[in-house]
Amino acid sequence: MEGTTMRDNRFSVVDPHEVAGDSEAVRAERRRAVRAVASSAMNADDCALLLDALGLRPAEGVTTVPAPRRRR
Repeated sequence: MEGTTMRDNRFSVVDPHEVAGDSEAVRAERRRAVRAVASSAMNADDCALLLDALGLRPAEGVTTVPAPRRRR
């Protein structure tokens, strides 16, 4: 099939990873991996293909930022 990518065929080589049961260290490592892939990818499709091949999800790269402290 011409122009078909792994993402298009709805078949994942790796089972989706369950983040809920991971330790903080594993979540941090996966977050760094997602960010490294995103920063090195040539474009959005390349990023999606690489993340899928590694069994990572884009949402794993999102970090929470604490709210700013209120001044008294």
